[in-house]
Amino acid sequence: MTLSLISMGLADEKDLSLRALEEARACDVLYAELYTMKLSTTLATLSELIRKPVILLHRGDLEDLSSQIVEEANTKRVGILVGGDCLSATTHISLVLEARQRNVETAIIHGSSIFSAIAETGLSIYKFGRTVTMPFPDKGSPDTVLRGIEENQSNGLHTLVLLDLDNERNLYMAAQYAVQSLIDAGMSPDTLVVAVARLGQPDSIIRAGKALEVASIDLGESPQSLVIPGSLHFLEEDALRALAGCPPGALKGRTAKPELDRLIEKYTLGCKRVREEMKLKQLPARLTEAKVIELLDHVDHYIADADYYKADKKPTALTSIAYAEGVLDALRLLGVAEFEW
Repeated sequence: MTLSLISMGLADEKDLSLRALEEARACDVLYAELYTMKLSTTLATLSELIRKPVILLHRGDLEDLSSQIVEEANTKRVGILVGGDCLSATTHISLVLEARQRNVETAIIHGSSIFSAIAETGLSIYKFGRTVTMPFPDKGSPDTVLRGIEENQSNGLHTLVLLDLDNERNLYMAAQYAVQSLIDAGMSPDTLVVAVARLGQPDSIIRAGKALEVASIDLGESPQSLVIPGSLHFLEEDALRALAGCPPGALKGRTAKPELDRLIEKYTLGCKRVREEMKLKQLPARLTEAKVIELLDHVDHYIADADYYKADKKPTALTSIAYAEGVLDALRLLGVAEFEW
């Protein structure tokens, strides 16, 4: 038969699309996974709308019971209601892959999610980098979140920060707590921050400003999220002023950096990270002629890149030739090449 993943959208049962509702009503067995996000609905409300019982899946059930659910879908039409978009979490795509491996047909019904709704801030969805999650203190520190923000900003990209939650314990991290935690962990109080709450609902809120200011704003009920913007287009600045009430002072100096400044910041951060994380191999290490030739091939590619970019993208050309010089210098310092600059 079929295993269907059915997206419920952002807010409540009214976000179910007609296609989602039609698929849910056609299922023989219907589960609901409600622990990955907060929805303003209940099992009873969903059951009444869909006109059949909905079985609640608890945290971990999709992993622990995945084989059982797929086996059930061998003989029945099984549906799983998922908050947001059903493929936003890796657990769900793993379930689809397991079903395919066991020759069980699958159906995917997409829906709205925070990853698309965040564009309501006026920030371009095409300029978002890697998404990070701010954990509760007992689950981890904000350090990995800060590293993700720094990496995205070095590329001029925005960072969506999801906030931890535990539906079963009714615990939801507030944006103001998350911002203060990031400040305590080393983020500048002057960092531009956009805080959102209940996107997709009638009482949604979007606020932007310096981190210290946003940390004092109570956005009310969850769900809430943050965005730490990268470089801004002037239209994005206009949107933050009009849609998020961003004070002009918080936007000062936030327009896109010159390309050369951006590259310097990007590669400096990258080198600092590698220097902190790198591990030296046991010596003596073998440097064969084949390895040297491979490195020289890289040099040739970098030189070719510099020639290609020097007409229109001079900063990129400069970076490429600097790479070539770095590899050549490394070969000279290792004593396997002789030359003078």
